Amino acid sequence: MQWLGRGDCPVAPLTELATAFGLNLVFDETISAQPIMTEISNNQVRLTGLSVSRTQPILLVDCDSLTVEGRPADLHVCGESPEWEHGWRNVIFASGCSREALLQAFSDVLLGWADDRRQEGRERPLLQRSAGKWVFGDEQKRIVQDRVCFDLQTPPRESGRILWVYANPYIDLLAGPYGLEILDSICRESGFVTKLTNPFTEFLDPMRGLQELVDRFQPQMIGISFRNMDDALIIHSLDGDPESVDTLEMFPEVRRVAEALRGFRGPVFIGGAAFGMSPEQFLDALQLEYGIYGAADPAISQLCEAWTSDVLGADPGDHGKFRELWSQLPSALWREGGAVRRNDAARTRVLTQTPRIKRTWAFSYKNVRDYLPEPVRGAQGCPLACSYCVESVNRMRMSFRSVEQVVDEIEFSLRRYGIRVFHIADSEANVPMDRLTGLAKEIVRRNLHHEILWTAYLNARPFEAAAIPLLVESGLYRFKFAFDHFDDRVLQSYHKNFREKDLEAILDAFEPYIGHIQLYAGILLGGPGEDESTLAYAMQRMKEHAKRGFTFYYNVGVRIYPGTPFGKQFLENPDASGYYGPGKSDGGLSALIYSAPEAPRVLAARLEERFQDTPRVFRMNKEKTTGIGYEAYRQYLVAWNAWLDGRWQEAYATLDGIEQLEQLREGVALQRLLRMKLRQTVPTNLLGGGSR
Repeated sequence: MQWLGRGDCPVAPLTELATAFGLNLVFDETISAQPIMTEISNNQVRLTGLSVSRTQPILLVDCDSLTVEGRPADLHVCGESPEWEHGWRNVIFASGCSREALLQAFSDVLLGWADDRRQEGRERPLLQRSAGKWVFGDEQKRIVQDRVCFDLQTPPRESGRILWVYANPYIDLLAGPYGLEILDSICRESGFVTKLTNPFTEFLDPMRGLQELVDRFQPQMIGISFRNMDDALIIHSLDGDPESVDTLEMFPEVRRVAEALRGFRGPVFIGGAAFGMSPEQFLDALQLEYGIYGAADPAISQLCEAWTSDVLGADPGDHGKFRELWSQLPSALWREGGAVRRNDAARTRVLTQTPRIKRTWAFSYKNVRDYLPEPVRGAQGCPLACSYCVESVNRMRMSFRSVEQVVDEIEFSLRRYGIRVFHIADSEANVPMDRLTGLAKEIVRRNLHHEILWTAYLNARPFEAAAIPLLVESGLYRFKFAFDHFDDRVLQSYHKNFREKDLEAILDAFEPYIGHIQLYAGILLGGPGEDESTLAYAMQRMKEHAKRGFTFYYNVGVRIYPGTPFGKQFLENPDASGYYGPGKSDGGLSALIYSAPEAPRVLAARLEERFQDTPRVFRMNKEKTTGIGYEAYRQYLVAWNAWLDGRWQEAYATLDGIEQLEQLREGVALQRLLRMKLRQTVPTNLLGGGSR
């Protein structure tokens, strides 16, 4: 904090308050020869008697006189709304106000409550002391430190305003928008003011809430992440039409997001793993003008570097200069002359993203409380080209970060957010193997293995059994392998680079570690190439290895995605037997499943009976929404977001509307929220929300 003025400033109380939030503040006294006169009108500031040179995230100006809209005032906080000149944001003007009012204003700025338009529905936080000390919990400290680290950067600047929309209604396996968080960091470092939202987990009415957010935030452009096409779970229940599938499709909800943004006149662009499977087709279906396929960070980096204030002029609907800029970006798509044009994808490169990733608070805080893994990227792409996988369509070329940068991000997330469990978000973290062992060595070298745990997706080849002791020592507690099958004929159909003998070697190597680590092996039964003999062999081997103590998760049938080898195989012979789901009529944009030798639900029932006496073999199925239902679980997440944002009464009212809430088992986060609801009080250790 920077203090400008001649009057008495409550240095000790402000310093004490900052220390309670875990901050160190710097006071810079400036002597002025004439009275400091401040007039504020129509979001414009007129200051006389003081030359402002801002060097800290928060500026306190001690005024001899202060008028707001022509009326005398003793306190005014500029806030973060886009109407303010960026040099005046997070500025506190004070003129003879009480110490308590100044401390409250300081708290409001730190917690992101300074903009009046963001106060609606919130219970104003009250500063509380106990035994002579401020009462704060870890939540407030994380919020404030997050804002100082990311939102209150100095010197203040603004290149533009961008809203990121995480259009992911898939909530059964809750995951944060890590890809958007990376893009968001790129924009922030380039001076953009950003906001990230998932309307499905933040608003009871997602589309109305999104539109209202656009009106409040006033972005210049909007980026949509289309990450998942569906939940990839074929059968949720054994009951139902034998010929039908239960796959939950995401594309209709993404279409609703695009339609809700139709009135926005600035540029709207879309990207994400699902979009990259068939970008021209999706761009047409969503009626959008701009897209990015594959890895988006090179394009966003170039967009930020080339951005100037006149890219979007006075008329936000005039996209002439923006379209010209967009057409020069790698991996970009855009409409021109009635056709969709595209540029080549970004080539292999070294990833140089910042380790200072701003985590999405609603996800990270919950994961910290429940000890769930948070993602960290080590590489992009995958050279394996499995027949069913979209990664080979999107990012076949490999791009890597240095091991040091990966551990930098782990360490930053540990110190900044208290995250202690991490997931290495690579398609296959051991391709090549020395990447995995190098990561483990660096974690041990920094002595982080006593503080963190981590997990990763691994491929059967190359995997070196000799590295297991090092990996376990470094904190790798859950080894997740995609075995896919045990019959070599099916493994060949899936275009895997390993065979059963490689799987046997891995299981033999891990057997001494059973009980000390977790080994999860995923199996895909019923895919192309499956018949009665291959199915019987896979079931036999799964049961045998389960008796040794290994755990297997299997899916019934294989989802056929556009652009993949299996997707192309379907288009060549769409009338072939074995295909199920509505995607049969639209080329796989809707759920398209291959299942043999029987329909998915019939096969699922058969496998359930076959494995009923094998406790270590599980069918992949819905987890958290089972029993409570999708919509009820989504409402719980909306309540969770409202609670973190300081809208406690709204959170409690939302919980009251969930009839099946007692059936939900959500760990520490839900239990804490329910305890607060039972008391129906404002949490004493959750002073307020912050911008996430």
